[in-house]
Amino acid sequence: MDKPSFASSFWGDNDKGLEVLMGRMRQGKHVSEEVHAMLKERATIEEEYGKRLHKLAKTFSPKEEIGTLRDSLDIVKNELEKSAKSHTDLAQEIRVKLEKPLGDFIGTQSGIRKNHNAIVEKHQKAKAAQVAAVMKSKERYEAKCAETTQLSQIRADPASKEAEKIKMKLQKVQSQAKQADVDYVAGVEKLTEIHRRWVDDFRTACTECQKLEEDRFHFLRGNIWNYANFISGVCVSDDEACERVRVSLEACDFEKDLALFLDRNTTGSVIPQPLQYINYYTGTQENSLSGRRKSATSNDLPATLPMYNPSQDDLGSTHTLGSGPSGYNDPTTTRRDSASSKGSAAFSGAVGPQVLNGMPQQQQQRSGSNAPPAGADATFQYDPYDVPESMPVLFSVRVLYDYQAQAPEELTIGKGQLIPVIATHDDGWWEGLGSEGGQRRKGLFPSNFTETVR
Repeated sequence: MDKPSFASSFWGDNDKGLEVLMGRMRQGKHVSEEVHAMLKERATIEEEYGKRLHKLAKTFSPKEEIGTLRDSLDIVKNELEKSAKSHTDLAQEIRVKLEKPLGDFIGTQSGIRKNHNAIVEKHQKAKAAQVAAVMKSKERYEAKCAETTQLSQIRADPASKEAEKIKMKLQKVQSQAKQADVDYVAGVEKLTEIHRRWVDDFRTACTECQKLEEDRFHFLRGNIWNYANFISGVCVSDDEACERVRVSLEACDFEKDLALFLDRNTTGSVIPQPLQYINYYTGTQENSLSGRRKSATSNDLPATLPMYNPSQDDLGSTHTLGSGPSGYNDPTTTRRDSASSKGSAAFSGAVGPQVLNGMPQQQQQRSGSNAPPAGADATFQYDPYDVPESMPVLFSVRVLYDYQAQAPEELTIGKGQLIPVIATHDDGWWEGLGSEGGQRRKGLFPSNFTETVR
């Protein structure tokens, strides 16, 4: 059994074979153009991808990393550069080895197809025209033959004029029928020649179209095969690049990188100590509040304070310290001793601050709580609520221990309170600002119950 072929498959009435054959050839061309467009676009994508990879490799800069991880990141950068080049080369390969040859192939096949199509269409048109001419010759020939037959069947008197006319008309029609026969035969012969050439050319066209189709089939198959090989090669290259990155990552060692970083950047192993509290009076460091409390003894102050020499009027009443914090007892020294019970002997000598249960007592007795300054008017009265709005402040202190005021001119202070100081005195009693009942006031307080805020 013969193999199927174009040359034996597109015959038949109405000459539909050429239309079907050329339709298939146009379809093949469209498919080839689709492949060509795909290759062109893929080359553009690969080129753009390569450019972007190159830009990425250029901007990727792990120079701040160190050690084994830095080595791995450098390999990543190098592999990005290689991958960028491989994709750029792939784009060029697709254009030169696949896209351009396929474009040329499509052009060549189109030229051959169009040439055969033109030849066959020309013969087919000539054949159709000759068939029409032969059909007309046949109709004329048959008409004259029928007319001749009809005239020859008329029986008339040979001696009559009617018979003569019929005879002359018959001869004329027979002559026309003979000529029509000649024309008919010539037309059929010409049609036979045209048909022969059309058959030969159409058979040749079918054979050539089958060859074109076979060439197209194998060309596209090889083209796509090469395309797959090119893409596969780049994929293998990328996979090998990834494997090199993985191998470098396996060699990463955090301990080595840590040791390298510390070796290059260590600033020392001694932990710096915070600022320590330095006692103003002793010059010693104390790193806790309890230490400051323990050191807040009479030894923290100057060795001597001004002697308290009260007047007889100052001995009229006796005041003692109020109760302090938990565990704090009343001081043993008195601010004013009773003249009847203590006499002036209670105030012989300087009275300095003492420490009781870890807390300092108040400063030495003030020289007459309500007594006016020496040389001042005897009618002078201390008004704790006479505080001008623009009262100047020297500095501020923070209260370390509670103190309860023992006289109207004194100021009650609480631990942690900030006291603005408006005056200092050599006896250790300072004058500060506070509030009482929501009203601003001033008053005296023992300075060794506070610390200066800097």
